[in-house]
Amino acid sequence: MNQKAVYRDAIRRVTGKIREAAPEDLAARFAVAGVFDATSYRHCRPGFGGAVCAVDGSNTVILDAGSFAVAAVRASVSAYSGGTRLCRRTTPLHIVTVNPGVGNDDFDEIFHDCFHCPPKAHLDHDDPVRNTAVIRDTLEFWAATEMAAELDAGDLIILDGTLQVRHASHDEVVEKLLNLCNLRGVLIAAVTKRTSLTWGGGHPIVPAAEGLARDLGIGEPWYLCVSAAEGLLDRRETQTWKQRGEQYVARLHPRAQRAFKVEIPKYYSPEMVEQVFSALASFADDGRVTGYPYPLLDAHLTTKIGRDAVDQVRQDIIRDMDLLGMSLADYTGIFGDYHDEFDRY
Repeated sequence: MNQKAVYRDAIRRVTGKIREAAPEDLAARFAVAGVFDATSYRHCRPGFGGAVCAVDGSNTVILDAGSFAVAAVRASVSAYSGGTRLCRRTTPLHIVTVNPGVGNDDFDEIFHDCFHCPPKAHLDHDDPVRNTAVIRDTLEFWAATEMAAELDAGDLIILDGTLQVRHASHDEVVEKLLNLCNLRGVLIAAVTKRTSLTWGGGHPIVPAAEGLARDLGIGEPWYLCVSAAEGLLDRRETQTWKQRGEQYVARLHPRAQRAFKVEIPKYYSPEMVEQVFSALASFADDGRVTGYPYPLLDAHLTTKIGRDAVDQVRQDIIRDMDLLGMSLADYTGIFGDYHDEFDRY
């Protein structure tokens, strides 16, 4: 077997699939499939008089024993008005165990602390990383709900991600968050840095919308509603998660490197939708990541769990294992990974 030939064949196969997903006439096909033209794109004028509050979370697996893992989770909020930060808050760094199988006591406890009721479903994914993400979501939704109760009418909450949920226990949580925002006149939207949303049997939605905008000469900032086009979005996406919002693609600044997917509640009027995108565009002129709302960037940088924090948690676990009479050999026997050894060579 010629290993170089096998490798080259694999690369050609992969790039061929990439070409199938994004064909040369992607924009033209997108226009036909969605019945889109220049009038489908909406311009928004950057400008917003209210506060924008961004919510983001972070999670990372600290140690993995195979049968269970130890993870760190937290969430942060950053609120801005104009160019001034109004507040920045971060939840405590939660150290949790996540295991495959049925139930997770740490999730149950955190959920109850946040929402004063038990979760309606067990946390029973087989993947510890996914379990950790669900716990992070819990903290994010709690932080967003707390801010929704404090913000003024006309202010905007931005979630990192979507208005959809990955766990049944969060279904009612998100519904209550949306109802609270609606009751208090607080706007809400979710911005996705990377989306799996596709159309036409697997074509990526963001490059298609961007390509058509370029072909039509649409100037930034613009937004396009992609979920209003009947039958455009692939059914496997819309069947997997409960849809709460309309799906948009938006390019928020002339110097933005790329567009983003944005989700907004379905019941918003055109005026409310325009207000949301005007706010997003108004906060998208930061030179670090131009085109991305900088309150979200600030929340991301605040909540990020860095390598130093991971190492500190590991050392603290080793210290407390020692207090329980356990040795370094015990630690290695439980959490040792031969990949750590392989990386030495």
